[in-house]
Amino acid sequence: MPTVARADVLKAVYEAASRQIQAREMPTMLIPAEQTIFRSVPARFLPKPVAGGHVSKRQASEALKPRDGADEAKNRFSGPSYNSGIRDAGGLYYVLQQQALVNEVMHYALKGGVQRSMTPGVKLADAAMEDKCVIKIVLMRQILVAELSPHNPGMASFLKKLEHSPGLIDLLARTQYTSQVGLWSRMVDGDDCSVARGLGLAVANSGFLGGLAVQTVRKSGRSDEERGDNLVLFGASMQPIPGLYVDQAYYFNRQGAIEAFPVEFP
Repeated sequence: MPTVARADVLKAVYEAASRQIQAREMPTMLIPAEQTIFRSVPARFLPKPVAGGHVSKRQASEALKPRDGADEAKNRFSGPSYNSGIRDAGGLYYVLQQQALVNEVMHYALKGGVQRSMTPGVKLADAAMEDKCVIKIVLMRQILVAELSPHNPGMASFLKKLEHSPGLIDLLARTQYTSQVGLWSRMVDGDDCSVARGLGLAVANSGFLGGLAVQTVRKSGRSDEERGDNLVLFGASMQPIPGLYVDQAYYFNRQGAIEAFPVEFP
C-alpha cells in the first residue's frame, strides 16, 4: 500500500492543483441524488444476520466513517498532509460500478494469499468475496466531484497543465521517477502516493468539491478496459459523511450465491 515518500512533492502538487481547481480548470462530474454507490467491508465488522434478520443501521453507519485524516492509513488520496499549511482530510472509498469493486477486492485478496486456501473448482472472485460484506448506499443529495477518468476529454489537459506548473516538473524529475514518466503514472504509483495525496487534499480543501472520481488502477481478469471508477468522498476523521443512506447489505459464499439483507435500526 502506498505511503507519502516526499512531503515536498505533495505540497507542490497540492498548491498547483488548488490553483487549477479555483480557476475551474479541473474536470468535474455531478453525481445526482438517488445514485447508488457501493463499498465493501470485512464481514467481521458487519456479521451476517440470521435468515430473516437485518443488518444494524448503527453498525453500518460506524463502518462508513473515515478512519484516516490525521492518521496514516496508506490510502492514496486521503490522510495526513505532512505539511503544517495543508489541512489533513479523511476519505471513504466507494465504487460507482460493480467491476471496480470486484477488481479492488480481488487485488487485495491475492495480496493476502487467498489463492493458497482455495478449494478446486472455486472461482477466485467468489473466494475473494466470501469474507466481505458489500453495502449499498443511496445518495440523498447531489454531489459535485472532481473527475479523473480517461473518458473525460478534460482529464488529459488538466494533468498536462498540472505537470507543467512552475517548478513542479523540475521537482518531480528529482524524485525516483525519470522525466519521461507522466503525471498519471506518478499518481497511481503502487508505493508512493505523494502526487495522489497532494491532488486529493486539494480537492478535499477546495470548498466546493465533495469528492473525487477516478478510474481504478486494478485490472480485470476479463478485459483491460473493464475497470470501473472509484469514488472518494472526503470528510472529517471518525465523523459521518452527510447525505448517505445505507440501503442493503450483501453477503457471498464460495459458490457465488448472494444473500441480501435490509439495513434497519437499531
